[in-house]
Amino acid sequence: MNLPLPKIADEAGPKAERPQPQVLVRVIVTPPGAPWEQARAAKLDAQHGASLPITELIHQLRRLTPWAPGRPGRYAVFYLRAREFHAPFETTVDVDGQPLAVRFGTPARDTARVKLAGLALILLVLTGAVLGASTLLALRVREAANIRLEAAEQMATSRLRMAESFSKRTNDAQDLRALVGSAHPLSGVISDLTWVATSRTTEARIVGVHWDRGLLAVEARGDQPPFLSVDRPLRRSDRPLRPGVWLWAVGGRQPDGEPRPVSPEMGP
Repeated sequence: MNLPLPKIADEAGPKAERPQPQVLVRVIVTPPGAPWEQARAAKLDAQHGASLPITELIHQLRRLTPWAPGRPGRYAVFYLRAREFHAPFETTVDVDGQPLAVRFGTPARDTARVKLAGLALILLVLTGAVLGASTLLALRVREAANIRLEAAEQMATSRLRMAESFSKRTNDAQDLRALVGSAHPLSGVISDLTWVATSRTTEARIVGVHWDRGLLAVEARGDQPPFLSVDRPLRRSDRPLRPGVWLWAVGGRQPDGEPRPVSPEMGP
């Protein structure tokens, strides 16, 4: 007669569950900058600022605040010992008084999500680069247009001044012709005025120039000759026109180069 054997209880009892690994958290603050620069700085800080060698840890980095220009970046890095990790798990960690869900070990369905997020980030960076290049190109085109506009304005101003100067010289020539009359060429008047300007002494103080039908005379202060040149004779009036001012008659030159005598008709 066979009797059923009694069941022997497993001495070890039900299989004990492994304890959940302990997750440590540290907050990282990076200087203001581009989002990829802040992420790189946070990654380096997370690797080199760990309390244990990074080869003995599994870590996860997460941005806490959205990126904004000129604002520091805030990140949280979560650590756990590699020897304590045996299977994917999820837990909640307190970060600055806010509970955050943290998952270590990525299931297959989340792998595609991570890849899509990375692709979206790359597209965002490329879009920003394209927009930045377009903005820079637009600024350069605008600057070049402003330079061309300024050059055109300067040219127009220069041409206007030239036109005004030509008009003034034309009016001066017409006035001079009216004063000289048609019996004498303008070249003679211009030659006489040029001689007065280039032959005067440094001490001479000429207060007036007179030209009448080919006769040239100047009013000068002092009784000394106002000209150094000897190619044209000078004659001073017998008495001053007014106190300290004398009239000097200037002779011309004959066609053969000899000095032309001063006209004897002089008076105060």
